[in-house]
Amino acid sequence: MAAGAKTIKIGILGPMKYVQGEDAWSGSQLALEEIEAAGGIDVGGTKMPVELVKIDTNEIASMVDATSAVERAITVDKVDFLVGGCSSGAILAMQEVAMDNKKIFLISGSGSHPEITNRVGKNYDRYKYFFRPSPINAIYISNITLNYMPDLADAIREQLGVEDIKLAMLFEQAVWMEPQIPIYKKEFPKMGIEVVGLWRMSVTAADVSSQLQAIRASGAHIILSMTSGPAAIPLYRQIGELEIPAFVTGVNVEAEGAEFFQATGGMCAYGGVSSTFGKVAMSHRTLPFYERFEAKYKRRPTLTAIAYDSTLILKEAIERAESLDPDKIVVELEKTDYPSIAGRIVFDKNHDVKFGPGYQVGLGSQWLPDGTMQAWWPNGWEGMTYEGVQDVQFSPWMVKHWTGKKK
Repeated sequence: MAAGAKTIKIGILGPMKYVQGEDAWSGSQLALEEIEAAGGIDVGGTKMPVELVKIDTNEIASMVDATSAVERAITVDKVDFLVGGCSSGAILAMQEVAMDNKKIFLISGSGSHPEITNRVGKNYDRYKYFFRPSPINAIYISNITLNYMPDLADAIREQLGVEDIKLAMLFEQAVWMEPQIPIYKKEFPKMGIEVVGLWRMSVTAADVSSQLQAIRASGAHIILSMTSGPAAIPLYRQIGELEIPAFVTGVNVEAEGAEFFQATGGMCAYGGVSSTFGKVAMSHRTLPFYERFEAKYKRRPTLTAIAYDSTLILKEAIERAESLDPDKIVVELEKTDYPSIAGRIVFDKNHDVKFGPGYQVGLGSQWLPDGTMQAWWPNGWEGMTYEGVQDVQFSPWMVKHWTGKKK
């Protein structure tokens, strides 16, 4: 490393009192280890050291705190680049501060609102410094569910001997759900899956037993649940306590959390969830990353740990640009083709990660009785599978209930 070489400062953004911020910091630390092992970032033949700056945005509690934190990071901490963020609303606000200062900003694992990247297409000159390596755009959330549902229905038919598959929708009362409801009602019957009803719950519901008992009475084999809040904890816990004979899956943010198994008292066992990445070989980086993360931090990584990838994508773009000029780095970021821990990252014209076969597709995962999470999809879908994907498992009470019906 050249004597007196400039230190490249990367601000890692997140609510550092919460797992979202903690895992963004932890993931980026693993990336820093790799950068330091290589002697720094090679900028036109000069190896430059890297410093990560922890920026507590407090964005879960305060939008004002988030924007103030980014302003301080730029004006006081003098960061050169920004990585992280977890709330779409806060990211939209922090994005404005970053763009005012022409700072390259890559989010990591959370913040799926379409407008975040639509801004790049609407006003490229201002927003070209922003990229979303992960998560996938919210407009594709329903696609993940629709993609894996036929395979789930087939598994129920094969393992339980059920012919006519029934599905219940249990969604939180939130605006983001409304556009998805008519899509599911239209598409599931085309797959031979009957939608038996729609039930709603509060984002902060502490008891969903009445909805679950009604779903039991409906004869549903699948519960498609969608919630971004803590209602996922009582939902999964009560499915286990009440032994509801249906497989739950869907976008349930809390259910991806590292402490979710403990929060439900282990009652989430056999419960499914749509996830961004998991402990399967989504690329050559995924399993080694998991091993390093779990060894160092003694817990499973959550979605914001993808700050690991965002940091390395930035590093590679800087090296290709042979410069710290943000406009030159943007050109190289647009050429990104990177095998991330969540699959291949290629950016579209709006600097959004591409979705679909060969790119990012997500996972169908489930909790197991030993407290681990296992991926069961994709397993041959569109020619895609990942090393480590296993067959989906159904709870003993679900198996007993439906196989007993045949006798």
